[in-house]
Amino acid sequence: MTTKSCFVALALIASSAGAWAQSTVIVSQTDNVIIPDNDLSGISETVSLGSSIQSITGVQLTLDIGGTDNYQPFNGDFYAYLEHGSGMAVLLNRVGVTAGNSFGYADTGFDVTFSDSGPDIHNYQNGIYNLNAAGQLTGTWGPDGRTASPFTVLDTSPRTALLSSFDGGSAGGTWTLFIADTSPGGIGNLDGWSLQVTGNTNTLPQVPDSGNTLGLLAVGFSLLLLASCRRRPNA
Repeated sequence: MTTKSCFVALALIASSAGAWAQSTVIVSQTDNVIIPDNDLSGISETVSLGSSIQSITGVQLTLDIGGTDNYQPFNGDFYAYLEHGSGMAVLLNRVGVTAGNSFGYADTGFDVTFSDSGPDIHNYQNGIYNLNAAGQLTGTWGPDGRTASPFTVLDTSPRTALLSSFDGGSAGGTWTLFIADTSPGGIGNLDGWSLQVTGNTNTLPQVPDSGNTLGLLAVGFSLLLLASCRRRPNA
């Protein structure tokens, strides 16, 4: 083997040892479910993903909460989170509640996308925002992220439960959306939601252990091949 061919082989080994591909999986759920008024037991829905994504790099969720001819939601009432594995993102935690406003915003529903790149939804009326004809908030917003109790949460509460809590984990398994109405008054309807998960999929057969066995074997073989190359004269 020539010196040139040795280094070509080494490059191929290094490339294949880290062969990853980007993948996205989307699941949608259409509903027509009343969110019980002033009831902390709320409602929950679970979807199962059979995804091959082994390292999540991004999660987005769209949420549609509306009303009917007989009742309308009150946005400041809602507490909602997304849960998967050891990760949890608080999507809504009584938006608009501050030290001077214990009820929160009175707009009537959400038709929004949650993404960590968006502005904090808890304070959406502090900036530019849009409502559709039904009075629902629209656009892309960052999750509320506040893990404080919905009875004590404020705009100043720390945001520690964002969608990035899922990063690095596997996408496969169950994802659960929970929504509760925490205060009497308006009543909302869960009309639907969808989940988009993006991440890396290893394109090589997986070694059935918790370590990077394939990578270590590749490094070891590379060292042996490099030593052999150094002993061979150029052709």
